[in-house]
Amino acid sequence: MSLNTSYITPNPRLGTGFGIFTSTFASLVVLLIILEQLGLARSLISQLIIVLPIVFYAAIGLYVRTTVVEDYFIAGQRVPPLYNGLALSANVVSGAGLLGLTGCFFFIGYDALPIALGWCAGLGLMSILLAPYLRKMGAYTLPGFFSIRFSSRICRVVTALLLIPPVLMLLVAELHIGRSVASIFLRSDPDFILQIGCLLLAVTVIFGGMRALTWTQCAQFIVVILSISVPLIAVSILVTNLPLPQLSFGTIIQQLAEMEAQRGVAPAFVQPLGDVLPGDDATQLNKPFGVMLESLGAGDFIALTLCFMLGAAVLPTQIPRMSTTPSVSSVRKSIGWAAIFVGFIVLTIPAFAAFTKFQVALDLLGIPASQIPDSGAVLSQLGLLEISPNSLDPALGNAEIAFYRDYVALMLPVLNDFPFVLIGLIGAAALAAVMAAAGGQLVTLANVIANDFYHPFHQTASPARRLLVARLGLIAIIIAAYLLTTQTEFDPLRLLIQAFSVSAGTFFAPLILAIWWKGLTQFGAICGMVVGLAVTALQFTVSPGVAILGVDPLTAGMLGVPLSLLAAIGGSMVSPKPSDETLEIVNEIGIPSGETVHARLTRLAARGKALKP
Repeated sequence: MSLNTSYITPNPRLGTGFGIFTSTFASLVVLLIILEQLGLARSLISQLIIVLPIVFYAAIGLYVRTTVVEDYFIAGQRVPPLYNGLALSANVVSGAGLLGLTGCFFFIGYDALPIALGWCAGLGLMSILLAPYLRKMGAYTLPGFFSIRFSSRICRVVTALLLIPPVLMLLVAELHIGRSVASIFLRSDPDFILQIGCLLLAVTVIFGGMRALTWTQCAQFIVVILSISVPLIAVSILVTNLPLPQLSFGTIIQQLAEMEAQRGVAPAFVQPLGDVLPGDDATQLNKPFGVMLESLGAGDFIALTLCFMLGAAVLPTQIPRMSTTPSVSSVRKSIGWAAIFVGFIVLTIPAFAAFTKFQVALDLLGIPASQIPDSGAVLSQLGLLEISPNSLDPALGNAEIAFYRDYVALMLPVLNDFPFVLIGLIGAAALAAVMAAAGGQLVTLANVIANDFYHPFHQTASPARRLLVARLGLIAIIIAAYLLTTQTEFDPLRLLIQAFSVSAGTFFAPLILAIWWKGLTQFGAICGMVVGLAVTALQFTVSPGVAILGVDPLTAGMLGVPLSLLAAIGGSMVSPKPSDETLEIVNEIGIPSGETVHARLTRLAARGKALKP
């Protein structure tokens, strides 16, 4: 078995295939709008707009199934930059991020910017410091990178163990969001919906691995982009007469500020990060939209930005994507495309939240309960908000309205009396983002089981056995994630932030040093990762709600990163110097072009001159 070191020609019909998919999805939406006007029941519309796209994703995953190791673990290194960029974007944004960030902008306005800034900055950091060198290594997983870098099985296994917590946290957060959104439209038992969702998610990726994941993520992120754009553009035309909501929503900010002041949404004082971020329960509006650093302090603003930036740069689901493209230049272009797509989302989400809050301030805030429009009643029936009168006489008292952070994105079509299909369209976007991110996390963990726990100790196992282990591992992971989702209570946005924080604290410093410092040893890398994870996790669990050295527990990775760096350097200083073979590998990855290190070692292993990587 060897990796092809020549540049493999991508499928020339990819554009045609995704063009057909996009046209089919658009046709489905148009058809459902027509059928709704003809009297089709909303319950059936909900089922069709939510279920049919998921069936499409599963069909794509089954169609591209494979039994080839390179295809299963790194998509055969045939993914063009545009499509790899779509997949990278899906990993970064995720369903929890998409809905959570929209809700944060709705509740705390521009104080939610650190999340968006961190996503974009993380991609830039990855492009400059990591991507070319990870591609040169050619490893299937993050533990595989450290294994080749230090020629060490111990380092591989330790890294694999440390990788599980942040990825599993991300996966559980996605499943929670997916269950919540799907329950609104399918009106069935949430746990049963989650069971079906987990089954469909597993079917989508289990037979094709990274290959199936790549093409389904592309389709899913196309759905995300289209589905959030259509209602927003329609609202923008109605309100501003311009079809560019990302650029035109500034015209309503002043009006929104005046309405907020009239309706008692007063400026807030600076609070700790954990108190500023809205929770996942029903919450009333109490912070203006258009003022930055009003409720969130400058220190927390910077820390949250760095948390997402460093976490996104070393996110374990992103590392294998560096090995799926034909060349180093393709990796750089992939991240360029990802920056464009994520940038589009980052520009769209504030506009989405601003138009939603503008409509809420216009129609719902400060309105007597008896005068609330029909849209408010529909939102209440759907469970997207809670309405209660604040006086003994509902006809005279203004209504108290509480909103759910993760459902804010679903409110805009209702507030503007759009067809019900467009509400389902936002739901389809949310579930597409959930499945794209959850699929990436699921495949990452399954590949770690096959490549980092099983393969190093069973190097004579056949490729079929290795793929079987990956598929069985995938089944075990989805069952474990389902149980964690149903048996524990948590806020998915806070869990998302903690996962990025853990990733940053655990992996950023050792990974940077592994590429840029020849003196890093196996012991130093392990010390850095263990200390980073321990410090970050301890602040989550031992001192929740208590800032240490000014660092909020949610951004504990900002303590983990420097301590991890010191531990890695200190551990390297007290351990034996790297061998000549290790130094040769460091020099090799410093020259991004040419044959990957993984391919070279695989070729030598076939001749009995090296162990299989």
